[in-house]
Amino acid sequence: MTAPGGRVFYGWWVLAGIFCIYMANNGILLYTLPLFYPALIEEFAWNPEEVTRPAAWCFLIAAGATPLMGILFDRFSTRRIMLAGILVLAVGLGCYPAIGSLGEMLAVYILFAIGLAGCGLVPNMLILTRWFKRRRGIAAGVLLLGSSFGGAAFPLLARETLATQGWRSAALLLAVLGSAMMLIAWLAVRNRPEDKGLTADGATSGEAERSPASSASVGPSLGQAMAMPAFYILAFVTASIWFCIVGVIQHQSIFLGQDLGVDAALLSLVFGQFFAFTIAGKLLFAYLSDRFSKLLIMLASVLSLVLGLVMLSQLASENEALLFGYAAISGLGFGGAFSMIQLVLAEYFAGASFGRILAVFTMIDSLAGFLGIRYLGQARVAQESYLPAFDMLAALGILSAILILVLMRMRRPASAPGRTP
Repeated sequence: MTAPGGRVFYGWWVLAGIFCIYMANNGILLYTLPLFYPALIEEFAWNPEEVTRPAAWCFLIAAGATPLMGILFDRFSTRRIMLAGILVLAVGLGCYPAIGSLGEMLAVYILFAIGLAGCGLVPNMLILTRWFKRRRGIAAGVLLLGSSFGGAAFPLLARETLATQGWRSAALLLAVLGSAMMLIAWLAVRNRPEDKGLTADGATSGEAERSPASSASVGPSLGQAMAMPAFYILAFVTASIWFCIVGVIQHQSIFLGQDLGVDAALLSLVFGQFFAFTIAGKLLFAYLSDRFSKLLIMLASVLSLVLGLVMLSQLASENEALLFGYAAISGLGFGGAFSMIQLVLAEYFAGASFGRILAVFTMIDSLAGFLGIRYLGQARVAQESYLPAFDMLAALGILSAILILVLMRMRRPASAPGRTP
């Protein structure tokens, strides 16, 4: 925790900064703005497919931007690109309360996609990996909690304003709070420890040279990884998880608020509990993954998601206990699955080419998120109900669980091509 001389290692301040940036951008854009969908449907007479279409395109554009941003991060200052991303997000958030048409909302979400590519998870993880080697696991775990803290906090912050003054005032409040939070947090961020005359983890030069973690592990190349059957099974499993998670997060406010008639104040509480339990899920499943097979724990998180989807299809607005029970079970599954995706991919593919492999999975998962949002929206319009679509998502989750069992019966990750025994 401390650097030579007894001072707190500056990397922890960097971690605090990127945590707050990630908390604000994911907590608001991905997890709080969907709270406004019922109000937007009522004001503009949009259907569920239309109101979620901009968010779907946000995922699609972000998927396409990922490779380009990777090149920019390699050639230019990551910190400066993050500032540009934050400013783009601030403009988008400032414009959101003034939207008056679907085209304007789509334009705002294009800004969100560009901004997230510049200051979302990828650049934050890149900064983190430069500052932490021996403590990279705990640092990454802290960073990943940021989105859940944002999802738990910002719906509660917007709750009173949304209920009493409407969605435009609540959106303006979020724009001010989120933009200020990201800009202030950015001041603590530095590209690499050398910028402060330090080394990773605050070690001395000699300690850094002796540390096994300071040398890149071999790991499979991207070509070797793509020759492994596990690569394609994991691609399907992680894409299926994101298809379900992103689709439900973008549509559950419409299902609960419009179809079931849950009022805005109660809906904010349900959202807050959902994301509070994602925090618990990330911590619990990550803890268990250090003691049991990571695939086994991933299986448990996917089954929790399936149970949550089954509960979602059985909800009734007058049964608050079932509402909060759904939020708890689904939140645990979401948080656990999110963490286990990162941990299982690292288990199979960590090494010199992991960044490129992770970029491929990120692109696939973003595309799956786009398809999940579109599928649920179109299914709701065509069938006038989400329930058949929820059943399909549960079946997809069960198929993913079966494929995880197949992976558990295959050879262990340590025997993958390019891996040291």
